[in-house]
Amino acid sequence: MKKLSLIIFTVFLNMALFSCNPESIVDEVIPQACCGDGGEIPPPDPPPTTPPTGNGG
Repeated sequence: MKKLSLIIFTVFLNMALFSCNPESIVDEVIPQACCGDGGEIPPPDPPPTTPPTGNGG
């Protein structure tokens, strides 16, 4: 009887901890645009070019 009550308690504890309503999380998040109000995101700057080193190879 002790094991059965422990199993039932564990099941209810897991249900309470891991139950989630994804719609409520999505509704709370306010989407924000980057770099202005819904404009295009500019491309990143090109990487800097380094001059070749003369190792005499």
